Amino acid sequence: STARSIARPRAAPTRRNGRTRSKRPVASPRASSSASSSPPSSAAAVGARVDAYYEWSRFPGRVHYERSGDPATCKRHVLLLHGFGVGTFHYDAQLRELADDDTCVWALDYCGQGSSWPTASSADDDAVAGFQYGADTWRDQIEHFVETIVGAPDALYVAGNSLGGYLALYLAATRPDLVRGLFLLNATPFWGFNPNDPNDGSLLGKLAPWRGALPTPRWIKAPLRAYWDSFRSVENVRGLLGLVYGKAGRERLDDELVANIVAPTDNPHALDAFCSVVWSPKSALGFDEMLAAVDEETKRGRMCVAMLYGRDDPWVVPLWGQRLKRAVRAADYYELSETGHCPAHESPGTVNDITRRYLRWHSGEGDKPVVSADGFGSLIDGRARNPFEKLDEWRFARADA
Repeated sequence: STARSIARPRAAPTRRNGRTRSKRPVASPRASSSASSSPPSSAAAVGARVDAYYEWSRFPGRVHYERSGDPATCKRHVLLLHGFGVGTFHYDAQLRELADDDTCVWALDYCGQGSSWPTASSADDDAVAGFQYGADTWRDQIEHFVETIVGAPDALYVAGNSLGGYLALYLAATRPDLVRGLFLLNATPFWGFNPNDPNDGSLLGKLAPWRGALPTPRWIKAPLRAYWDSFRSVENVRGLLGLVYGKAGRERLDDELVANIVAPTDNPHALDAFCSVVWSPKSALGFDEMLAAVDEETKRGRMCVAMLYGRDDPWVVPLWGQRLKRAVRAADYYELSETGHCPAHESPGTVNDITRRYLRWHSGEGDKPVVSADGFGSLIDGRARNPFEKLDEWRFARADA
């Protein structure tokens, strides 16, 4: 694989409502820039926020990422993986505040998300034929990014929210040599419905008419178009965010966030990417298998795992966090009050404080955090609390006996 990239320093942050906010334009899915034959110059990037693109030979387009900090002098790297339908902009506070002399922070847009899109003008172009948006593709993309752009450092910590948590686990389970630690933020415990192996004998495997490889069949694309336009509307996006954001994050659910989520859906490839995601097969490794592999790494002292879970998430409810904690016993479970599905964006101060102190502790530079400075995040044992959780805990104990 080859990679080419161009870096653009980010604008300095400005103050808004007493909080530091970066001055950034609303995302433009059709923005274009040329590519150079060399990676970003560290001389141009020291102390600056870098916004860049690179090329991955398997993807017929450009891949977008951001970076804060100096990769040439830092002691550790943190890679931020976003949830479905958002992008690097969802980690604005982490890119701005976590980077320091010791820590370089990276954020990546998956192919078909954020600002990473094919360069062909049409989704029917032969250049995109055969490409498949899905968990296995994204895992491979992240692996390539770590090895080629980040440079496969000795001290890489991967943080992921929702789908990003799933992919962070996937990378750690399959390439533990690349990952020193994980930060999981309300990681989704499943992705996809099409079986990974079409010959597994399942009814769905036999009946599935398409497995997500472009181009999208017209008989699938046409009926989804009306739903797609409704799904990506400003009103629907704002409504969905309102359902999953907790009390602490409501003030951050603003017009800028909604606009940055909606903008990529105007890309001419967006509907095809959505169809491909829906129909692409499950990952080759199941979620429980990922957990088992990561658990083995923690038992051998080769990897740390910190869970930063919003308590008020209606999708990935605490029961899922408790299951993960039982599967990876060495994981440190931090529960964030008044926080929903997107902790890094809803409660950035809490997440950044715990993450920064945890990184230092794991590097031998302080104590493991027990409670966040603002009091909203606390280290808990992950035991069941309500009847449904207790029933799930009992079933786990029986299966583990």
